[in-house]
Amino acid sequence: MVYVIPDTHLGHENIKKYCNRPDNFFDLIERNWNSMIQPNDTVIHLGDISFKENLIEQLASWNGKKILVRGNHDKLPYDFYLNCGFTAVVEEMVMDIKNVIILFSHRPHFGHDYDINIHGHQHNLAVYDEKRLYLPLSIEHIGYKPLALDENFISRLKPFIINNKQPTLKEIMSMGQGAIGKPSDRDFYDGFGKGFFIKAKAKLGECYELFENAPYNSAQFKYRLWRNAVRYIEDKITKQEFLNTIKKFL
Repeated sequence: MVYVIPDTHLGHENIKKYCNRPDNFFDLIERNWNSMIQPNDTVIHLGDISFKENLIEQLASWNGKKILVRGNHDKLPYDFYLNCGFTAVVEEMVMDIKNVIILFSHRPHFGHDYDINIHGHQHNLAVYDEKRLYLPLSIEHIGYKPLALDENFISRLKPFIINNKQPTLKEIMSMGQGAIGKPSDRDFYDGFGKGFFIKAKAKLGECYELFENAPYNSAQFKYRLWRNAVRYIEDKITKQEFLNTIKKFL
């Protein structure tokens, strides 16, 4: 069986306040993991394991085979994670599960060309992109346990792909993410507020319009274009800096 889990953040004290986690969230994750996962199971960790090396080593000793899709906090060398016991360490990965082509990533991968992108990072269920399909995962909503990508899960995912329909928030929560119950504002607008969310969606629309037309629609390094687009969408660079940077990839 293949499972997926996002953003464990083991030993991260501030995450308790930021995401309203219980004081014993570490113990909850460890207990749930080891009670659910068998030695031959595979767990895809969607990144942000822990800031602490000893806790990364501890998670690597838990049941099952483990693949790390690196998050923005997983900054140690690849060899460190492999030596801890991870089977593979990747930036993103693609799997065909019962004829559903899934892109696994830490952040949402805007502009992807797979059936659906399953990602973490946000700690909520907000979806920015209306042009592609996404399933954001929140460990808080899952209940601090791995999520099984079993036949029932995939069968519920397929209609959205067949109809090219982004799951609603209610539908996302119905797919193993109902532990919290009623969604919060963060699940509608991410953690940065409604104003930022609307502004970011508008910037994302600008990027699609730019990249779907000449000369960028024939650019060889689309992945690099979108990496810089994310920096612009997140207000880390200005629009002019963004435009100047992406010219290098024509």
